[in-house]
Amino acid sequence: MADLHHEPMTNWTKVSLSGKITYEATQTMKTQAETILTEMGERPILVCDLGRVTFLDSSGIGFLVFLSNKVRQRDGCFYLYQPNDVVVKTLELVQLLAFFECIENESELVTCLPV
Repeated sequence: MADLHHEPMTNWTKVSLSGKITYEATQTMKTQAETILTEMGERPILVCDLGRVTFLDSSGIGFLVFLSNKVRQRDGCFYLYQPNDVVVKTLELVQLLAFFECIENESELVTCLPV
């Protein structure tokens, strides 16, 4: 079962995804994401933690692209945080890994975020 959890920080928001990110899961997640992005306002900074994703299908990839595009449309920044091997291999397979800005660890995260 997939899950989306969000945690508002001072100047940015962390969204954590877990489980199997498939078509069924992304339909609900898109609605949740729209609400989160509305709450964030202009110039959002969204960090998407993918460390607990166990499967990512084409709909899951589409969801990540959707998030990235929505954030960029609002002149914001979107990061994939700690993408695990499942996510990296899937995004490499479809040649989309370079489309995203990936952050591997907390020290990198701190340098990317506003104070």
